[in-house]
Amino acid sequence: MRGRIVATIRIGEGWEALVAALLRADAPERVYVVGATDSGKTMLCRYIVDETAPRMSTAYVDCDTGQSRIGPPTTEGMLLYPGSPEPPGLPYLRFIGSTSPGGHFIQTLTGAKRLVEKAAELGAGTTVIDSPGLVSGGVGAEFQFQMIDLLHPTRLVVLQRGRELERLLANFSRRPAMTVHRIPVSSAAVARTAVERRRYREERLKAYFADARLQEVPLSGLGLQGRVPDLKNPRGAARRLVSLNDPESFTLALGIAGEVHPQGRVLEVVAPPFDPAAIASVRFGSIYLDLAAEPGHVESCRP
Repeated sequence: MRGRIVATIRIGEGWEALVAALLRADAPERVYVVGATDSGKTMLCRYIVDETAPRMSTAYVDCDTGQSRIGPPTTEGMLLYPGSPEPPGLPYLRFIGSTSPGGHFIQTLTGAKRLVEKAAELGAGTTVIDSPGLVSGGVGAEFQFQMIDLLHPTRLVVLQRGRELERLLANFSRRPAMTVHRIPVSSAAVARTAVERRRYREERLKAYFADARLQEVPLSGLGLQGRVPDLKNPRGAARRLVSLNDPESFTLALGIAGEVHPQGRVLEVVAPPFDPAAIASVRFGSIYLDLAAEPGHVESCRP
């Protein structure tokens, strides 16, 4: 029923039928929601999770590293709702190293795959995947094809205003065990400007680092991933955003790198509290942060 309100979400056309199909399923379902930026993907994903989580174990996988809802920007995240009144546990995060997939396609694909696998490992009955908004042009179509092909959803939910994604859908129209749901963009979907999106990222990053303090990470014996700087240069990593990872390369904490000393064996980071003994690897991202900078200049691609 178009226009009905549940909680703070305005239900769009086709949403209730989709949820009803998920609740009838007798096997685990994996739902991939794709659409352009500002098409209401997150709103639809939230509705699906709200409706299914009280009745079954439901995982929400957030692959939008710029406008992330589960973890801080630059991460993909997964929350598992236990199918009971109990709240979800701590999120699983994968650090991509940037706020957009461009230049980080492999990291985005791998992170999404690992999070979906973790959801299945933990027994999720329904896994809802909120995809990045990169869909336009040849690059966007190819990126989404690779995401869908790799994650192999049982249901492909497409939000479009016309037929702009039909070229992508043609690749899956005959895919066995995959149902395609074409859903029009809800009138409640709100467009946000680039300035508003940047402001959101900055606010999320500042909130994440609100309780951060200077700490040291001994690098001896740790794996180094991503865009590893010259560790012989004491300031080579300065202000670089890094991820401190567990043995499965899930993020324990993000940090802002400081000096490396001595001889590249100890890395200074400004980060929320973490257990140094739990760290198995450090991934270096491609953006730099200056939390004291004026709005609009907190994140940059160069130091």
